[in-house]
Amino acid sequence: MKTVQKSKISAKELNKQIERHLEELAKMTDKAKTNENMLRYLNFIAKLHQYSTGNILLIMLAKPDATFVAGFNKWKSMGRWVRKGEHGIPILAPVLVKEEEDGAEQKRLAGFKTVHVFDISQTEGQDLPEPPDWKSPEKNEELNQRLIQFANHNGITVEFVDLERDTQGVSMGGKIIIDPSAGTKTLIHEIAHELMHKDEDNHQSLAIKELEAESVAYVVSKHFGIGGLNSPNYIALHDASASEMFSQMERIRDTANNIIVGLSAHS
Repeated sequence: MKTVQKSKISAKELNKQIERHLEELAKMTDKAKTNENMLRYLNFIAKLHQYSTGNILLIMLAKPDATFVAGFNKWKSMGRWVRKGEHGIPILAPVLVKEEEDGAEQKRLAGFKTVHVFDISQTEGQDLPEPPDWKSPEKNEELNQRLIQFANHNGITVEFVDLERDTQGVSMGGKIIIDPSAGTKTLIHEIAHELMHKDEDNHQSLAIKELEAESVAYVVSKHFGIGGLNSPNYIALHDASASEMFSQMERIRDTANNIIVGLSAHS
């Protein structure tokens, strides 16, 4: 196991180092977004309907292990067919009726009806593109302990629990849950969410929040020698770009600096 050395770097040099790591990450992210496998996968994701929070809960209740769901005809259009005997997952679809108002035709919500969707595991047919590798599994137990101490010092509790649906970590506002299989970078990522995104007035998009947390995690991981980082793929999968990273540079740099300095205090 690697031993994490206490940082004796000056504040000015630390900020320069952080910015160099972010520039490196930005270049790799834009490169990842043009990778053929990434483009195939993003194109596949774009074809899938985005469900409401209520319907996502219905899907999870009916089939907790569901990953990609779509209607019968949607799967057919993508070269896959629902296997005979499979039971659909019930969700609610809006019922819209056409009305004419001031000479213009409009649609009004008249209610909802039950329709059925199917998870990819209930279908067969053309192979789907493999998701790009976005996990960073390398662990440093010493750094993990210091991260937990840092989190506790900031009023954040950390628990290690088996998570479903390929989830590596969850930030819950004062509490972080980490899957035991997750690497050290995931713990840093979730701590960054706690520090940056738990303000009630925070209205940033999910893509920007993930960009910020993952950028912080990448910088801190690089600083402490964590390898095997697939952060460019993770950020690209959330459709974030280098230009957005640079626009959030100050927030990312300040949070990474806060964590690095804080971890040095907990050595």
